[in-house]
Amino acid sequence: MYILLKLIYTFESKEGYILEPTIQKTRIEVIDLLRGFALIGLPFVNVIGLWMGRLNLSGTETDIFVQRFLYIFIEGRFYAIFSFLFGLGIWIFLSKAKEKTAKPYRLFLRRMLLLGIIGAIHQVFQPGEALLIYALISFIVLFFDKLPKQLNLSLGIIGVIVGSLLAVKLLLPIPLMILGLAFGQYRIFEKVNENRKIWIGVMFISFLITCFLVVYLWQEAPAQGSAAFIGDVEETEAQIQSNMQFYEFVKLSMTVAPFFSVFYVSFLVVIEPLMRNLLVAINALGRMAFTNYIGQTVFLLLFMQMALSRKIASYEMAVIVCSVIIIFQMFISLVWLKMFKYGPLEWLWRCGTYGKWLSIKK
Repeated sequence: MYILLKLIYTFESKEGYILEPTIQKTRIEVIDLLRGFALIGLPFVNVIGLWMGRLNLSGTETDIFVQRFLYIFIEGRFYAIFSFLFGLGIWIFLSKAKEKTAKPYRLFLRRMLLLGIIGAIHQVFQPGEALLIYALISFIVLFFDKLPKQLNLSLGIIGVIVGSLLAVKLLLPIPLMILGLAFGQYRIFEKVNENRKIWIGVMFISFLITCFLVVYLWQEAPAQGSAAFIGDVEETEAQIQSNMQFYEFVKLSMTVAPFFSVFYVSFLVVIEPLMRNLLVAINALGRMAFTNYIGQTVFLLLFMQMALSRKIASYEMAVIVCSVIIIFQMFISLVWLKMFKYGPLEWLWRCGTYGKWLSIKK
């Protein structure tokens, strides 16, 4: 917490006011990288809901290992980063819109209305998906754009702490978005290079905490994992007990999820300038985040219908499928962005927001 606050207040002058540069005109590459990284984790979580009723433990040690790995390293971690970046994206859009038009909030409302419509359609195929929820929450977060950045920072941090302690995932998107908005107000990602030592400190401390938590959570996870209820098959007493223990383990894992997210973000921020060329595929994935997010649902449903229609899928198979999807999307994103400025859904969303056809070709 101390290092996070130090990172924030480094941007303030001695009088207590932040230095206000003009909005950066070029893309901030590290934000695309973070968005792409968040997308890598999402299908590994969403597959559990999309393949509900077909996804179950195979009984092998490998499958139990994979399930435990997902709930320690991925569940709640990538979703948090995505929510945070959505809040940051709200600030970026509004800041640029204020420079272009006298009615930036009208433009923003149109943008979120379009997102909500697409999210509602997506909801039919993936119940509980994020876009509709994000669009609705954005109307709440919009009011925080007028509040002081110090207040938004405090509300965001407090909200994340409370939501995590209660282990209620649905309580986290709003404070995470407010926190992302506050980071935008403080222009944190525009000054990464100037505060590199602080980022390294955040990465080092969060790494140590994360290592401790991994060992602790791995020991707390029930040895037999959590088996899904399938059809009319009656669960044994041992399965019921193991499932109850796993539920408590998941609650514990969600409580400490922010430490993992902080480490992931700080690690990527630190290595981005050093390994930019090697991370270009993840960056491309993030630049087409809207298209790739919807695409993941399409691919997961296709795999389920084509390969899993008559049998139960193991966690190991689900992870292999998700990995193939991510690799394919990285390749397609790289090829697409060599010819076009935006992903196809990003382009349509942009056209709808501004009410005119915009050029997509480079």
